[in-house]
Amino acid sequence: MRKRVTALVVLTFLLMVAGCTSREYDANMDLGKEQVQEENYLEAYDAFALAYKDQETDEAKELMELSKYLADGISHYEEKDFEAALTAFEKGAGYEAKTKLGKKMVKIADEWVTKIDHMNEDSSDVVEEETLSPEEEAALEEQNIEVPADVKEPEKSDVNTEPKRTETDSNSSDSSNSSSADVSKEQNQNQNKEDSKKLTVQEAEQLVKDFIEIEDYPYLRVQYDHDDEKGDYIFQVFESVEDNEYGHTATWGWYGVNPKTKEVYDIMQ
Repeated sequence: MRKRVTALVVLTFLLMVAGCTSREYDANMDLGKEQVQEENYLEAYDAFALAYKDQETDEAKELMELSKYLADGISHYEEKDFEAALTAFEKGAGYEAKTKLGKKMVKIADEWVTKIDHMNEDSSDVVEEETLSPEEEAALEEQNIEVPADVKEPEKSDVNTEPKRTETDSNSSDSSNSSSADVSKEQNQNQNKEDSKKLTVQEAEQLVKDFIEIEDYPYLRVQYDHDDEKGDYIFQVFESVEDNEYGHTATWGWYGVNPKTKEVYDIMQ
């Protein structure tokens, strides 16, 4: 009889412990998923890590690892360490996720990889344009001074017609140069008009603030990041989180602004 009572007490204790562990696991998993939806991947990682400590499930492990890749990638990106950021995002993009949320996080990592690749391509184009060889510079200068096709060298054999031919050629050259100058002047004027219509970075930043209705979220910040390959301004929307002595930033989203059409769009959608 005493053994039966002891066994019953032990069984009851084990059931209570299992129930508490299950509740803690579910609570941490729910918290982690909420943080992923809010793009707080570092906080999501902490929650999933606690859940995995309670129960070593495949779902908790998958979401914990993907959250770590995204958190590391964004942290490196904000520190301008784009190579390290790309490495972290590539790990996330190549992850074989099984859960619905995990697949969504893989897609987010892949979008970051594409974004950084485009930035690297733009940087390469700028470097190539700025490092022309002397031969290329000479070729460009020659292209800017083209002799009109109708200008010919006077024939030395015809002495009587030589002065007249030279005068005609001179007039033709002057006319051609004048026409080229007029066209160039008109193009510059048109370009100046077009540039004057483009939004400044400050004006574009205000459009983003209006777009996200920032007055309802006073803790958010909008910061210009770079121009993309189309010439659109790219802005980061984030908040500063002071949850420890160092603090960190949590990204809410990325927005683009077309400086010509004034269109604002969410680049993560």
